[in-house]
Amino acid sequence: MTLAELQTSFHALATAADAPAAPRADADTFLVGTPDLPAAARLDVYAGMYLARQVDALREEFPATAVVLGDRAFFEAARAYVAVHPSESPDLGQLGRRLAAFLGARPELSRRADVADLAALEWARSEVFFEAEAPPVGPEALAAIAPEALGEARLRLSPALRLLRFRCDPLPAWRAAQAGAAAEAPGPGPGAAAAAVWRCELQAVHAALPTEEADALERALAGAPLAEVCAAFAEQDAPVQGAFEAISSWLAEGWVVGVEA
Repeated sequence: MTLAELQTSFHALATAADAPAAPRADADTFLVGTPDLPAAARLDVYAGMYLARQVDALREEFPATAVVLGDRAFFEAARAYVAVHPSESPDLGQLGRRLAAFLGARPELSRRADVADLAALEWARSEVFFEAEAPPVGPEALAAIAPEALGEARLRLSPALRLLRFRCDPLPAWRAAQAGAAAEAPGPGPGAAAAAVWRCELQAVHAALPTEEADALERALAGAPLAEVCAAFAEQDAPVQGAFEAISSWLAEGWVVGVEA
């Protein structure tokens, strides 16, 4: 057996925590064991630690999700997840990028309607924290546009900004987990919601958005002109005021990094 074959065999067995006993017996062909600790048992130590390290990495990335699910349920969900989506990057921080979708497709693991959305919120918070810096602009960037061209202007938004649409609002569960309190399960009925997630200085933050503002932000992120962005407020009693307040808040929060005429 060449060194490359030895490394490949060891990796295949050491990373398969749930491998049946028969393949583990192959370890005797290339690993040294003792009467007290045969080669297959020694390999199990590596395999068990490999799984545990991945679960720990996911727990660090999704602390609120882990709290809401509880230790045992989170471990089982994480084990099922890494069996389908093993680590593919030298950066273990990337391991959880598909967890929210996985939990959404496996309700028997998530157990609550808001868990998949809670995981999506936590992943977005992780993503924006590591996004590139982009200096924000202030109201003067809009004021510099000629009034007749303002409707065709486009906002360039920060790369450290995400818009999330939730099937079941996870923000109450997030707040409960942060406070160390028990997170009540969401009630029956529609729980759709939206939130913005962004980096503020050296912290990831998020805030709930009303439907009209979420629609406007979605249009802005897609590169729509300002007139189309503002049209999202058309059904409000005071649409001009609504659009003005929303865009002013985007500028104040540092979401806007440029205005293109």
